[in-house]
Amino acid sequence: MTIQEIRSDLRAIRYYYSKQKEFDKAAETVGESKVVETVKRYNQAVTNAPPRLYKVYVELYVHNNTQETVSFDWDCCVEYIRKLNKQLCLFLLDYFKGEN
Repeated sequence: MTIQEIRSDLRAIRYYYSKQKEFDKAAETVGESKVVETVKRYNQAVTNAPPRLYKVYVELYVHNNTQETVSFDWDCCVEYIRKLNKQLCLFLLDYFKGEN
């Protein structure tokens, strides 16, 4: 797994959570989307993350906030949120490498 794959998965997770009701409704007739497996896998991984990285994951990807919104809510600079997001990606990369 690469950092680009992690970022791609995180974009898919963000999209899933932004449209979760539609995905759930479609799953009743079509079946569950493959992205749900990815969501479950990442949610499990992030439960092992340090608290700040866990919170960044929730705010950016589950709650579908921008880095600017999170920086405003947390009263910090956007660069700090970018740094935490990068740390999150690196944490996930290490976590998934350890799985194999």
